[in-house]
Amino acid sequence: MGLSRVIGQEEIGNPWGAQVIATTRRLVPSDSSRFGHNNFDAIRLTMALLVVFSHSYALRFGSEAREPMSIATNGFYNSGEIGVWVFFIISGFLIAHSYERSASNRAFMIKRVRRIYPGYLAATTICAFAITPLFAPGFTIGIGEVVRTIVGNLVLANRFPLPTLFADNPIPAINGSLWSIKYEFLCYLGVLMLGILALPARRLTALLVYAAIVVAWCWLDLSGRKPGGPELLRAAIGWPYLWFQILPNFLAGMIAYLYRDSIPRSTLLLGTGVIACFMAFHFGGRGAIGIVAAHLLAPPVLAYLMLWCAFHPAIALSGAARYGDFSYGTYLYAFVIQQMLVATLDLSFPLFVLLSLILALSAGVASWWVVERHFLRHGGAPGRHLAAKERAPAHF
Repeated sequence: MGLSRVIGQEEIGNPWGAQVIATTRRLVPSDSSRFGHNNFDAIRLTMALLVVFSHSYALRFGSEAREPMSIATNGFYNSGEIGVWVFFIISGFLIAHSYERSASNRAFMIKRVRRIYPGYLAATTICAFAITPLFAPGFTIGIGEVVRTIVGNLVLANRFPLPTLFADNPIPAINGSLWSIKYEFLCYLGVLMLGILALPARRLTALLVYAAIVVAWCWLDLSGRKPGGPELLRAAIGWPYLWFQILPNFLAGMIAYLYRDSIPRSTLLLGTGVIACFMAFHFGGRGAIGIVAAHLLAPPVLAYLMLWCAFHPAIALSGAARYGDFSYGTYLYAFVIQQMLVATLDLSFPLFVLLSLILALSAGVASWWVVERHFLRHGGAPGRHLAAKERAPAHF
C-alpha cells in the first residue's frame, strides 16, 4: 500500500512501509484479545438457521419467491443465499488467517480435511444408508451402489443411491444443501495455491482475481449466459457459473483479512453501502444498471456488514460456541430433515418452520458431540475465542 491513512492520534506501522488505521478505529482490530473476542460462531449459527428458514419456503411451496428477504431484495437474493454467501465470506476471512498461522501447507490441509470431511461423510452416509431404506422400503442397495456412493461422497459428489427419494415433495432432492461443500473445499485449495506468493503479490493477486470475476459475472448475467461446461468439468469443480457468485464472497472475506490494517470501522459507510444495495435492487431493477450495481455492491457490503457485527465492541457473543460449534451440523442435516417432515406430516407452515429449526439445531448438536469434535484439536473443550484457537482457528 503506497498511501498512508491515519485516523486519530495513533499510527500503526506495517511491514510494507505504509501507515495504517489506528487500531481503535479499524473494522478488524489488531489487538489479539479484541480480535479473539469475535462473534463468528454466533453469526455462523444464525446463518445456518437462516438457511433453514429460507428452505422452508422452497421445500414446502416449491419456490422462495414469497420468502421475506427475496421480497426485500426484489428477487436478487433470498435468506438462504445470504446465509451461504456469509458462510463463504467468513470462510475467506478465517481460512486466510488459518493459512498464515499454519506451520506448513500440509498442516493447513490436514486441518481443513479434519473440519470438512468427518461431518460431511457422516451426513451423507446417514442419508444414503439409513434414510433411503426408511423412505423407500422396497428399494434394495447392492454392493456396487454402496461402493459408488461412498467413493462419490469421498470426492464431495453428494451421491445417493436413490436421488429422487422424495419424488412426491415439491422439490425431490435428498439433501440440496450439500452442493456448497465441494466449492468450499476447492476454495481451500485456492488459498493453498495463492499461499505460494509473497504477501504483497498475494494481496494484489486476490484483488485482481476479485475484479476479474465480478466483471465476468456482470457480463454473463447481462448476456444471459450461464456456462455449464462439459460433464467431466462439472464433476471436478461443480457448475462453473456458480463460481461467479461464490468467489466474490469468498474473496471479499479473504481481501478483508489481507487488508485488515487499512479498512476503517464506519457505521456511516456501512449504512451508505446497505442503502445503495437496496436502491440497486429496487430502482435498478433487472436491467443492466440493476445487475451491475448489485454485483458490484453486494459482496463487499455484505462482507463489511458481517465483519462490522463480528468485531463490534458492543456485541458480546464470543461465547456462542462454549458448548460446541453447531453451525456445520445444522447446515448438513437441515434439508433432509425438512424433506422428511414434508413427506410425513401435514403441518401448518409456521409449525413446519419452527419444527425444522428445532430439529436441525438438535442434529447440529448431535453432529458436533458425536462426530465433529473428535477430529479437531480442541474438540473436547470448544474454545470461546479465536485467540485460544490459534493452532486451528477456522471452523467452517
